Amino acid sequence: VDGRLRGEVKRDPAPVQQQAGQPLITLMTNRDATVRLAATQAVSKLQIRPATQVLGSVLKKDTDPKVRRAALLSLADLKYENMGDVIKQALSDKEKEVRVAGIDMLGKATLPAELMASLLSEVINTKSTEEKQAALLTLGKVPVAQSQPVFEQQLSKLEAGSLSPDIRIELEEAIDSTGSAALKDRLKGITAKLDQGNALAAYTAAMYGGQSERGRSIFYRNQAAQCIRCHAIDDYGGNAGPRLNDISKRITRVQILEALVNPGARLAPGYGMVTLKLKGGETVSGILQEEKEKYLVVKSGDAAPVNYEKAQIEKRIDAASSMPNMGDILSKKEIRDLVSFLSEL
Repeated sequence: VDGRLRGEVKRDPAPVQQQAGQPLITLMTNRDATVRLAATQAVSKLQIRPATQVLGSVLKKDTDPKVRRAALLSLADLKYENMGDVIKQALSDKEKEVRVAGIDMLGKATLPAELMASLLSEVINTKSTEEKQAALLTLGKVPVAQSQPVFEQQLSKLEAGSLSPDIRIELEEAIDSTGSAALKDRLKGITAKLDQGNALAAYTAAMYGGQSERGRSIFYRNQAAQCIRCHAIDDYGGNAGPRLNDISKRITRVQILEALVNPGARLAPGYGMVTLKLKGGETVSGILQEEKEKYLVVKSGDAAPVNYEKAQIEKRIDAASSMPNMGDILSKKEIRDLVSFLSEL
């Protein structure tokens, strides 16, 4: 590789389509699911249009959900003319991953807006959390004339406290994408009332509904958050902050969220400096080793830890946390995924 620009490489796909088309179509019904999956993806990449009939059969009858999902995506890539029927088939699939792919496809299909709104409304009211999230985001792309009744119904649930907290972020994002001033104003009024007096109001929606696997990826790999530099799990990671094994047994889900978006709200025992002004005029500074209901355990320098009764403390000053506010670094969805991951440790 010497850096010379050779220009765009263009190849005529016709010879491959002619020679490989039928063999690939045959392989789509192979006994091995891995082969079926690869063949299904290949006919899409090579634009082998005669494969659409077999792809429709694969979507309906294949025993592997990954192959059925690939068939749906391939039909879309090949611009199959009856995509409406294909999407309906995907939405009725017994496996969630196929149904979610069908929901995503709704936003790209040329179906009547009324039908799309009806299908998405059914998903939002009856399916799993992941499907509801995908359906709400897709509904945000439907013309507001058709989507508004569905959004009004969900806003009424939010106002009554019966909306699943798992889908609140998606509801907010979807309403924002509609461009409807009426829907936005109603949402703003409801959220202001619900979150009144809550210090974590801006992040209440990030409490539930995340995916722990994505949260794990953020914890170990996100270059902006860099959680692993200061915190360890199973002794892998830094030691500037507390080890997070069994963190869900030590603090609540609310406290986990608070630690991410307001890290100075509480000190992790053994990792924060505290200054105490005692009745009588004495001032003590040290590392907060432990906090009990009636006393604090503080270690100053090389001296042994000392218990200080809270009744004798006139003023307490916690040192600022060195951990940054994750709300300035991660999106609400990423914070939600991270909360889900940490809450399962």
